[in-house]
Amino acid sequence: MTDLPPATVHRMLATLSEHGAIERTGRGRYRLGPRLWRLGHGVPDIRLLRDCARPALVDLHASTRLPVALVTREGDRLHIIDKIAGRNTVRVWEQLGSPALDEHPAGLVLLAWGRDPDRRPASRPLRSEEQFAWRQTLAQVRQIGFAHSPTGAQHTSPLVWAAAPVFAEDQTVSTCVMIGGRRGQHPPVSLGRQARTTARDISAGLRGSLEEPALGRTHA
Repeated sequence: MTDLPPATVHRMLATLSEHGAIERTGRGRYRLGPRLWRLGHGVPDIRLLRDCARPALVDLHASTRLPVALVTREGDRLHIIDKIAGRNTVRVWEQLGSPALDEHPAGLVLLAWGRDPDRRPASRPLRSEEQFAWRQTLAQVRQIGFAHSPTGAQHTSPLVWAAAPVFAEDQTVSTCVMIGGRRGQHPPVSLGRQARTTARDISAGLRGSLEEPALGRTHA
């Protein structure tokens, strides 16, 4: 894929493995190593987000016993940063996979507060009436503060999801809180409100953590 000579790639992999950035798992197969994981989690913004979000996610899971997650985007697809769930919900994440942003409530949230909310990821150009409906959908998400799985008899998926935005200090949104439940047992709107409350707590925590050092210096 890189068009590099195999010997060059092999030498690079050996160096990365020596430094703990990757691990060899078999003949010609590698995976990310613990050192690279530690470096990524040591980035201040990621560490701050994780430290603020994890307790709130744990509380949400403890009060609902439902799978919850912190989600971001990777291109035009969802990517889970952190998740809290019981052992009986492993299949939930397997069924979720990495859906396209416009096919999942969490993706709608990230798009609604994204840099170009009017652009819908699509394999074909949208007709004018489709563009209007798309803008209406995202406007409604911004109005109520969360997105949820569609309701109605025509929707038969056993799982329902809801998501709400986490606001950074500059009011941008790159992550959201997501919670899942079972159709007919967990109303999507109720899940959305719970996700919104948790997302607001995380957003407030991010602002508070950024303000604490300045307050401490003033007090000193």
